[in-house]
Formats: sequence, C-alpha cells, structure tokens
Amino acid sequence: MEFGPIFRALTRHRARSILIVAEVALTLAIVANCISLIGNAKAAMARESGFDDDNLLSIRSRPFAPAFQQQEYVNGVIDDDVRRLRSISGVRDASNTFFLPWQGGGSSGEVKIAGGADTRFRTQMYRADPHLFDTLGIHVVRGRNFTPQENESATFQDITSNVVITQALADLLFPNGDALGKQLRDPDETETYNVVGIADKFYNPYGWPIHEYALFFTGRSGLSYLVRTEPGKAEALVPLIERALVRANDGRDVEIQTIPEVRRQYHTRDQVVVTSLNGVMILLVGVTGLGIVGITSFSVAERRRQIGTRRALGATRGAILRHFLLENWLVTTIGAFLGLGLAVALNIGLVTLVEGAKIEWPILAAGVVLLWTIGLFATLGPALRAAQVPPAIATRNV
Repeated sequence: MEFGPIFRALTRHRARSILIVAEVALTLAIVANCISLIGNAKAAMARESGFDDDNLLSIRSRPFAPAFQQQEYVNGVIDDDVRRLRSISGVRDASNTFFLPWQGGGSSGEVKIAGGADTRFRTQMYRADPHLFDTLGIHVVRGRNFTPQENESATFQDITSNVVITQALADLLFPNGDALGKQLRDPDETETYNVVGIADKFYNPYGWPIHEYALFFTGRSGLSYLVRTEPGKAEALVPLIERALVRANDGRDVEIQTIPEVRRQYHTRDQVVVTSLNGVMILLVGVTGLGIVGITSFSVAERRRQIGTRRALGATRGAILRHFLLENWLVTTIGAFLGLGLAVALNIGLVTLVEGAKIEWPILAAGVVLLWTIGLFATLGPALRAAQVPPAIATRNV
C-alpha cells in the first residue's frame, strides 16, 4: 500500500481535500438525522389506536332550525338518531360522543387522587354512552361499563360522576394496580370521579403527551356520533346514513367522515416530512457524489504528467487505480468520522429544541457505509481514466 505518496498528494492539495471532507461530513450529519426523522414519522403513521379504525364513521350534525335551541328537543333528537343508526343494516353499533379518533386533540383536563397529594395529572376527558367501547372495538377489562340509567340521568351539573379510565391512566395514577373503586377529584375539588371501570388499548394523539390517557364519564354529547360498521361497509353506508338522518330531521346539515380519512388528514404533516426529507437526502447524496467526481477528475487532469512519470518508472495501471481509490477512501473516512460528531450534535439540538428521538448508532454506521460506497463509485470513473494515462505523457512539455 503506497500511503506515502497518497499523504503527500493530500498535503499538497489541502483545499481540495478539505472541501471533500467538509462535504462528506455535512452530508452524513444531515442524511443520518433525516433518516432518523423519517423513521419517527413512519412509526407515528403506523401506530395503532387499538380501535376498529377501518370500520368507523364520524358523524357531525350542524343544526340551524330554531327548535335545536331547546335542550329537551336536542335530547330527543339524539335518542332518535342513535336508534335509527343502530337499526341500519350493516351497522354493528353506534355511540353518541364527541370523541373523534385521530383528530390530533380533543378535550382534556387535570385530575388528582382524592385524599392524596396535590399532584395533578392531565388526561383526555370525554362524555360517552354505554355503547362507546363496543363501537370503538375495545373492552372494559376490569370493573364495569356505564349503565343506560346512568347515561339517561347524567347532566352537566353533576358534581359526582362514575367514570371509566384507560389502563394507561390507571397505571399512571395507581402503579400498584388498585385503581378500580378509587376516587379522583378535579383540581378545584368541586367534582368527584368514581372509577368504576378500566378500558384497554386506547391511543389518541394529542398536543400534550397524554395520547394513552383518557377518562370517560357518561351523558349525552350533543349531535355527534361514532358508528361501527360491518367490515368493508363503511364507505358504502355513508350516503345511506346521511339520507336517514336528514330525512328524520331536516333542520340540520350532516357531515360524515370515515376514520381512515380523518387519520390520513392527521398524518398529512408526517407524510410531507417524509417526502421532503427524502428529497433532501437524494439531493445531498447526488451533490456529494458529483462533487467527488468533479474534484477527482480535476485532480487526475492536473496530475497527468505525474501519473505518466510513475507509469514510466514501472507503476502498473492497477497501482494507479488503487492510488486514487485509496486517496478518496482516506478523505471520505476523515469526513465520515467528523460527520459522526456533527450528526450527534445536530441530533441533540433537534431533540432538545424541536422534537424527535435520539439517533441510533446503526443509522450512523449505515451512513458511513453509504458514503464509502458513494465515494468509491464516484472515484472509479476518474481513477480508471488515470490508469489509462500512457507513460509517454511524462516526456511532453505541454
């Protein structure tokens, strides 16, 4: 291995070498973090809610008739709507609730353990009727569901409510596993929540990190519903449900969305991130490869007489080819190791100031291998041309 001539060549052309090193380091730092961010976005898009999302419909009514200003009239419409929805062929269940999976937010509040420390826990909070859990496709795994009598008698003025909480919230509040039968209070201690049931498999993305925490208390929730259909029938039932509700009461507009549609809308930003970062990576890798090709080609053209002299002194074409490949490999390796430190520093900044997960070492290792490969193929063409330089070139004056 002729490392001596290689190091001397790099020393004589410092600016050229520094340019490649900087380009490789910057590319590794950015590409590695792009891959990490893309992985996070794809993981978020693949996250399961625990619900029967593919067969869920969200229904929102916007009333305009004066009669809807009377709460008793609204309650009657809600009860009639729910009965009609459950009677439609292809509908498995329907629930009157404001809760909307994958909306990226919702209703939340703080609770604390009754009789305990003044530690407050933020959680999602929704009204639900006894059919909500079956509609979502989840189960009350401990305790009990709400009763029809509780749902009928519940009002917004209640200061004591029976609640069902998710398993994740139960584990947060009561790590010893004894949440069932316990009491929670609101921060002002004006309302009391009796935990009568614990539900499983709940995930609804939220602005705060409370995606798996939820508390449900019973009662009517306005003119909003979730409907669970038989598998594969959700989209086909949309116009049928819309006609049935408008025909029952034409003093309102009805809007229906499939939950997969709501989920796609929620993940629009993640999809844009993935597409944009893929474009950035392709551009950077392409620019780096072209930069190496250009600089190596210039180096070959500049050193033609030197190459010819080495050929005249007995250097084989293989030796010339190996010289340029090793030269590029050394420069790329220096840039890659500098890029590792830059990638970690950039990742710390992203995690601290914006969002994201810590970068994994396999991603960094893959980035180094990728740049080695790019450098090899980018150098191969100019190196092959260098190997073709004839020994006679050394005797030319021009």
